[in-house]
Amino acid sequence: MLKVFGFVRRNADLTHDEYRTAHVGYHNSYGRRLPNIRGYLLNVHANRSLTDTLGDLGVAMSRDMPDGFDDEWDGWGQLMFDSLDHYLSAKSPSRDRAGPGGLIDDPLVGDVGGDGDYLYSGSPFQFNIDEHVAMEVSRPERKLFKLAQFGKRPEGMSEADFKTAWTGDYADKMNQMDGLRGHIINFRTDLDVMTGFFPPTAEAFTPEGKVRRDHFFSHWDGMAELWFDTPEQLVAARSGTDLGASLEAIEKDLFSALFYREVDETVAVNPNRLPAPDFYFR
Repeated sequence: MLKVFGFVRRNADLTHDEYRTAHVGYHNSYGRRLPNIRGYLLNVHANRSLTDTLGDLGVAMSRDMPDGFDDEWDGWGQLMFDSLDHYLSAKSPSRDRAGPGGLIDDPLVGDVGGDGDYLYSGSPFQFNIDEHVAMEVSRPERKLFKLAQFGKRPEGMSEADFKTAWTGDYADKMNQMDGLRGHIINFRTDLDVMTGFFPPTAEAFTPEGKVRRDHFFSHWDGMAELWFDTPEQLVAARSGTDLGASLEAIEKDLFSALFYREVDETVAVNPNRLPAPDFYFR
């Protein structure tokens, strides 16, 4: 399974809510039809701060958050395909539109609706993910409280040791929180998933685009996704409890920086890691 994240910054002509509407609505309606797509999620900044939902815990859990971090992105999309070839060939017409003689190709799918220049400011920060499913996500038919946990590796700790520690004892303890409905840990890889997916003239391939992307990547080395029914469950699990104290002790050694953001998740194509069937599916 190939998993790709694409962090985006909204077009300056759009308000935050206008961007959310356009991305969740028009853009996702084409993205979900990309040939061979196996999962498609969109995560957008929530319209409230962590202090609104977690109170003092939102500050207590975080440290060394980079200045201006929220100015660098407004949301991120998650794409899943069975292979790199399927991903690179996904931006092509989809033969799923009814025509007078049967199914015909829809060229707009290959351009994902063609609204990228109006939806985004610059190119998405698109990168491959090494995924660790610490707890499979159980989604009810209603909105969950979703938290993105950004962590930076401390100096002197190898990348391998960092991944092992995060996905090992620390993840096991995180999974003990009452109310946790899902826990997935994501690490960037060096696999190039931009060349061949975006045109050579895209802002991503300019010197300025590379500087902007590398600056964003410098803030964090891994990101975990956490799902709860309510934020109150997280507060109860970590405030004044032995588990909370144990997690805090691990975090002091494991992360040189640790910060969180609430996001609103839209599931356009429910992730499916099982072998693909031999018929049309979504």
